[in-house]
Amino acid sequence: MKQWLLTIWLVVTCLCAWAQDEVSYRINGTVPVGVRTVFLNTLRNEPIDTALVENGRFQLQGTLPMHTFVTLADDGTDLPVNVLIDGTPLEINMERGTLKGSKINERLNKVDRNITDLTIDYLQDQMEYAQVKQWQTEVRDSLRRVMTATYNKLVVEMKNVIRDNPDNVIPALYLSQIYNTLTIDELKEYLDERHAYASHPLCLGAWRMLNHHEKTNIGTKFTDLVEADTAGVSHPISEYVGKGNIVMVDFWASWCVPCMQEMEHVKAIYNKYRDKGFQIVGLSFDRSRDSWVNAIVNHELNWIHLSDLKYWNSEASVVYGISSIPANLLLDGEGTIIATDLRGVDFERKLRQIYGY
Repeated sequence: MKQWLLTIWLVVTCLCAWAQDEVSYRINGTVPVGVRTVFLNTLRNEPIDTALVENGRFQLQGTLPMHTFVTLADDGTDLPVNVLIDGTPLEINMERGTLKGSKINERLNKVDRNITDLTIDYLQDQMEYAQVKQWQTEVRDSLRRVMTATYNKLVVEMKNVIRDNPDNVIPALYLSQIYNTLTIDELKEYLDERHAYASHPLCLGAWRMLNHHEKTNIGTKFTDLVEADTAGVSHPISEYVGKGNIVMVDFWASWCVPCMQEMEHVKAIYNKYRDKGFQIVGLSFDRSRDSWVNAIVNHELNWIHLSDLKYWNSEASVVYGISSIPANLLLDGEGTIIATDLRGVDFERKLRQIYGY
């Protein structure tokens, strides 16, 4: 187990610092009648390059890191075309969504068109579901089942692509979309270091999810980390954990609305059991010190607070693989995890079980 956790940590660290040599890209293609502009974007729809259409054709050229996934869209086509930058020139038909180029791009295009068809079906299911009135419960339940079945088909298809392509980076594109639906065993299977895609930056979320599973399993000892208090003094969480008392490690942020909505309930439980030794260590994902401190003071959150003010790049996020908040760990007196993500009545019920009232 320790060796596996070390492997996860090393891979996540390497992915965070991952860099590839830049290669030239040249993308030519045709567009439907009436299209004037073609856009080259990141997967997050951030602009990279733009080309004006002349006589129904376009050309894009420049440099990007090797094996970067990008999308091409135009001002007349609904769905973009995904491509992989690999230094090989591409010829794209934007109307059909097809391309000619390297073998890996042609393979990507083939599998991606099938996934796009399923994605369109799923989006249509969502649109149909959204148009049904709240009181039409039977219709809504029926459509929800259809929508779930379509989504499951989409996930299965992506899993098939991942399993069928261990020798190239194509799976990274789809693993980045479904990793939060996967079991720990599936994550371990897909993130085999022997797979060509396992070190691709798009797999960072999956590695963090696997890290999260491994670090937050019930029965696992807490992992220590160091962050600063509101006065700027650094503290390891081992200063407060494993000292014989029950401790909740709370991952939160002042900008997180669900986190702040939960705080009144957390305060009530803390005040009820603090005399019994119950402690909370808040690890904030804030960026602004003023916002963090003001939230603590204004909401009277009178427990231990630590943060490195690095937002999602915080030590707490990296070490524990936290990708969404609120989140928490409940630790026994030895520092072993006995519950996770307790909120509302479940939180209260768990402490009543521990303390007997």
